[in-house]
Amino acid sequence: MTKTLQDLIDESIFISTEYQARLAEISSGSEWTVDFAAPSFTLQSDSSVTLTPYLLGTESENRGSWIWSWQELGHFPDTVVSAAIQAREAGAQHGISELTTDELVLSDGLARRLTLASKAVTGLYAHYPVTAGAGVRAWILVDGEALELEAPTVNRMGRVMAESLKNNTIVNQQRAVDSYARLRGAHIAWDTEATAVITATDGALRLWFDNGKISGIEGAEPSVDSHELNRCAQHAAQLREKMTAERQEIERIAAAEAAQQITAREAAHDAEVRERAEAEAQAQAKAQEVARLEAEAREQENEKKEELPSTVATPQPETETVEDVEGVTTTDRVYPHAEQPYDQDPSENAEPGRVTTSGLSEEELVSESKESEDRYDSSAESETAAEQRYEEAEKLAQEDVEEELETERRRPSPFRVAGSAPDLEAERAEADTEKPVKEEKEKKGFFSRFFGL
Repeated sequence: MTKTLQDLIDESIFISTEYQARLAEISSGSEWTVDFAAPSFTLQSDSSVTLTPYLLGTESENRGSWIWSWQELGHFPDTVVSAAIQAREAGAQHGISELTTDELVLSDGLARRLTLASKAVTGLYAHYPVTAGAGVRAWILVDGEALELEAPTVNRMGRVMAESLKNNTIVNQQRAVDSYARLRGAHIAWDTEATAVITATDGALRLWFDNGKISGIEGAEPSVDSHELNRCAQHAAQLREKMTAERQEIERIAAAEAAQQITAREAAHDAEVRERAEAEAQAQAKAQEVARLEAEAREQENEKKEELPSTVATPQPETETVEDVEGVTTTDRVYPHAEQPYDQDPSENAEPGRVTTSGLSEEELVSESKESEDRYDSSAESETAAEQRYEEAEKLAQEDVEEELETERRRPSPFRVAGSAPDLEAERAEADTEKPVKEEKEKKGFFSRFFGL
């Protein structure tokens, strides 16, 4: 017979309320500590109470979801997650997706509803929501001798049912009353679908139902004796023992699943490490190849620079050729050694000598004067012819000079055009300013999701 999530909630709501009242009695609002490794849940009351915690899951307001603790096994001891797996197995048996989906979108009251449903299939009826982080609460079921209830009485059962009906959680109240009586070890007898009598050690109650909801409660005569009540109590105890045994078996299932999941996670981690190493190796190889190509390019560029002087002829300025012009004597002929320094030391083979001076006699002066007059007369006679030759020579020289200047204008000059001296510092500053600047190129895990870290 399949059930829904609401059916499980209806079956556990009354007994859950009674256990929560018992937990409030022993805790008295005291501080608590939880250690899932032990595992232990300790209430720091006047008399310290230690219970066994069973982690169902966490709700995260920031993430907006509920995550079952069995989503990834191996992070908690098998005992701690056994109740959650037990709820998952019951969900698979009854086709309840909320109990078999590892992560659910959070909605109002979802965590409490899942916790109430888990109580119906685990036999653990007390729960405690603990803060696990900012906006995260972990919902745990707790169990221990300190939570054991006394024998049922109709007086206490009536108060529990009246308290539970205030929160409007129950849909099928007839199912809820029947389940509560059986789980509590009381006797229930249905006269009709509209009436039922619950018998306990202190008397009996008659409940009236209208359209499936409790419409009235009144005292009634017990319908069974103490012997039948003992049998009902034994039946309730056996039912809880059965669910405890199932949970212990589930711990072995949890251990096997955890081993498989751990192996799978390690394999995935190793594969990720290998992929990362391969990617790094490929990147390194690519970088080395780029470096090699750049080195080859630089080497080729250097070779081209070294070959450039031998293959490209540097233009040299042409040496000006000076032609001889008749009647013109150049200074290089008059002073052939003008480039040599004037303060040279005397040569090694130079010998000292003596300088003498002498004057001309009167006869020699007369002879010299006469010869000069003769030379002057001869020179005067040929003056006209000399002037003609000089003009012709000057004309030829002028033509040669013009022709040479024309040639020089057509020939590219290797020298700077005359003008003001260049401002070298200004030219360097301007070149540095215009040089472009090259821009440099710059070359969650389960716990994070589960606890909202």
